Amino acid sequence: MKHLISGGTLIQCQEVLLANGAACVSGYVTHAVFPKESWKKFTEPKGVPFNKFYITNSCPDTAEVLKDKAPFEVLSLADTITDVLLKY
Repeated sequence: MKHLISGGTLIQCQEVLLANGAACVSGYVTHAVFPKESWKKFTEPKGVPFNKFYITNSCPDTAEVLKDKAPFEVLSLADTITDVLLKY
């Protein structure tokens, strides 16, 4: 297998989309764990970089590390969680 660490499936999907004419590709991961600093494969790609890579702050340590690193954009879950809690 070409991609053995976390994120490999996203990279494979990106490769297929680009090979079939996509101008750019963005990714989204709700709970970005990225073991063994596997997030680096998205900041230092061997191929075409992701246009944007959205993650939530559900893993605070990961969100803190990636908050200012392109192509990552950290999305806060605070408003969503607050909205749900206020309904109950």
